[in-house]
Amino acid sequence: MFCQLDFVEECYCTALFPWSEQSLRVLWHGEKDKELQNGPWKQMISDWSGALAIGTLDSLLTSVMAVGWALPLEVPLEPLIVFSAGSILYILNPVKGKIIGYLRGHGGPITSIVIHPTHPYLFCTTSRDFTTRIYDLSLSPQQGPGNPCWPPSKTPSLGGAPHGLQASEPEGMGVGRCISVLCGGMSGGHEAAVLSAAFHPTHPLIATCGLDRVVKIWSFSTSSFDKLAREDKPLFSSSRIHKARIISVSWLSTDTLVTHSAPALMRRRGRKDDIYYEDGTVTIFRWIGFDRFFPAGQEIGKVFRGCTSDYQESSSFTLISTSSLPQQTQHVHVTQAFTGDYILVLSLPDSVRLYNLANFHPRVIAPDPLEHVPPEPDIESEFQNVRLDDEEEEEDKPITTFFGKSPESQRWEVLVPDAQGSVQACVLGFGGQLLVTLGKRKVYIWRETLK
Repeated sequence: MFCQLDFVEECYCTALFPWSEQSLRVLWHGEKDKELQNGPWKQMISDWSGALAIGTLDSLLTSVMAVGWALPLEVPLEPLIVFSAGSILYILNPVKGKIIGYLRGHGGPITSIVIHPTHPYLFCTTSRDFTTRIYDLSLSPQQGPGNPCWPPSKTPSLGGAPHGLQASEPEGMGVGRCISVLCGGMSGGHEAAVLSAAFHPTHPLIATCGLDRVVKIWSFSTSSFDKLAREDKPLFSSSRIHKARIISVSWLSTDTLVTHSAPALMRRRGRKDDIYYEDGTVTIFRWIGFDRFFPAGQEIGKVFRGCTSDYQESSSFTLISTSSLPQQTQHVHVTQAFTGDYILVLSLPDSVRLYNLANFHPRVIAPDPLEHVPPEPDIESEFQNVRLDDEEEEEDKPITTFFGKSPESQRWEVLVPDAQGSVQACVLGFGGQLLVTLGKRKVYIWRETLK
């Protein structure tokens, strides 16, 4: 089925209501299981299951580029919708049908909103200002700077966000407060726009990626929110996983991640006038340093500090699988099905492809060098007939085998009717049983049917 949205100019992003009746065992580490399990939680799930939040461009020409669902700590039966317009965050209560808060802090457009998997009142935002901010919906916005004193002054500093401090003006109104900033810059942060983030499912970690081709893994604390926490040195940082900007990152297990990148602009033989686009890639890799920071059988520490090689250019990772993506890829979404497998949903201009990440093949290893190397050509004989007016007749052979990449795995493809190249994004929900595809002004919905 599909729905025509004639009252909007264009659709950009979408978020499906993510929780079910079984989610109560995981949320808040099961603390509210006894309080809500009898009836209120089931009623809330019945009311909101299948709800879809869509970010659009309306008649006011204000585009909503990121959206997500959250649950407040005090009133968990009233879900909230967090969305962004430019660099401003808005919190919408769909039960009451009104905006209950707005927050500012980023110095550039917000690129993504990610909700914490077990504490749904926590969420993070990534931005083109090179930073990632973590917010808490159980707190109210900071109305004053509340910064420490910088000697020799005896009054609180008025340094703002560039120094990792609270802004001098009020943070916003209603609900929500920024509790941590993952700073950008030369020290260890991103040096370009941050495009995506992902909370770790069980540990106080968050992975980010961005325009600088770097994947970073940060630690953050949720123990004290009296002061704004500032972090500029991640526990892991590497630019050797992808050749182009990294658009998304997701956790598959405690130490395994999947990322995908855009096509990379490459040169042949270093020539400036001979360029081509190499396909983007989806890569599964393992972070080897996880056991070093979180040893098995020991309590999780409060402070984590790595060495210079961790936050500058880390080698503590192993590539498991690297597969090519079509250059027409619009959007990639990763979700876990009821079977426990992770499904990758790929949006193309006129269709949607689905892959089971468990079926991805390992990387192709380059063959060993030849035992008998052919003799080098005689340079003197080659340059006997060299003339300046001779045109170079050598032709580059097309690259047919990329060592290090995996062969394409089995896939399922869904054709979008009357799409006309307008597919923007897609999301897979209900444990892989519901597929939602977003067009320019249309919403397409597919449901799995049992044979």
